[in-house]
Amino acid sequence: MSDQPFASARRRVALLVHTSTAWCREILAGVAEEASHTGGWDCWIEQRGALENLVLPESWQGEGTICRLNNEELYRQIERRGLPAVNTSWLAEHSTTVCNVVSDETATGRVAAEYFIARGWKNFAYIGKPQSMPYLDRCCPTYVETIQRAGFTTHQRSIQSGSGAVLNQAEMRDIIDWLIEIPKPIATLVWTTTMGYELTKLCHQIGLRVPEDLAILAIELEPLVSALAPVPIAYIDQAPRRIGIEAAKLLNRLMDGNPPPSEPTLVSPRGIAERMSVNAMLVEDDLIQAALAFIRELVNQPITANDVAAATKVPRKTLERQFTTQVGKSVTAVIRQTKLEYAQHLLRETRLATQEIAERTGFHHVETFFRFFKREVGLTPNEYRHG
Repeated sequence: MSDQPFASARRRVALLVHTSTAWCREILAGVAEEASHTGGWDCWIEQRGALENLVLPESWQGEGTICRLNNEELYRQIERRGLPAVNTSWLAEHSTTVCNVVSDETATGRVAAEYFIARGWKNFAYIGKPQSMPYLDRCCPTYVETIQRAGFTTHQRSIQSGSGAVLNQAEMRDIIDWLIEIPKPIATLVWTTTMGYELTKLCHQIGLRVPEDLAILAIELEPLVSALAPVPIAYIDQAPRRIGIEAAKLLNRLMDGNPPPSEPTLVSPRGIAERMSVNAMLVEDDLIQAALAFIRELVNQPITANDVAAATKVPRKTLERQFTTQVGKSVTAVIRQTKLEYAQHLLRETRLATQEIAERTGFHHVETFFRFFKREVGLTPNEYRHG
């Protein structure tokens, strides 16, 4: 037997992704998960903040990179070295030099609009990216168009701050004036969780209730900021771990010599991570409010539309007619939706076994829960949890 050391086949990959946000850390976790399935990578990575430019060190020699392409110099470095490269940020366009694996922006806007519309909101708002950010916002058009098709309009607002983080005094005054002016109650989609955090403080300052007067949903994932807000901020689950997994898969193919794809890889959002900032379905009718409260309170029971009718003391036909008019869905459809959203929440946010989740959503048999979930989502509960 040779006494030479065993030669490692581990690939050398630079991970040029910020480490200061939950979004980027989830992407890196997905990269690590996928890399481990192919023998592991030798990764070069530095701790970097969200506003820092990322660059390849001149002395580093490797075979590929997964990056958040946020500056021209990094693009030029990748191009000069001829490295296979995958970008995970909306800030750059897909190309054959740097391929994009990103969340689906247009689907994100549509999911947000459909979520609000399904809950009976009639007024809508959007606070978009900072004006100074060099980026084409593709979420806003889909959000506005989906709302418009439902017969409503959107009140739009943008901010000047370069980072979109903390509002300055002039911006606070402008946003307060805007909040006072727009019709209420209103459902609001914001670019970042931090913007949602700022909004909750301003609403408290001028006596608006969240979510009763102003519901807030963030595009960007940042659970810590959400938890620190006066009212925890809901956000769209854009599956950043799945983005990391798909980015690593693509980089492996590129390093194997396969041609780059002509189109970006788009990862669909998984749904809404519900928090108190959106925890309201807007209906004016007392009967419907009572019925919805009954459905939410008994989400862990196998209730039917007849049970809801009995609890509200009205004939089933009357209840169905009211639901169709004011909610746009049948009683049974709302029961299914409530159970599905609660199951998705438990799969995303807890480590409960699938059997336990089935019981907590009113299914006596886990097989029935599996069939229900697969029919509604197109994935098994386990596929959804690990997606």
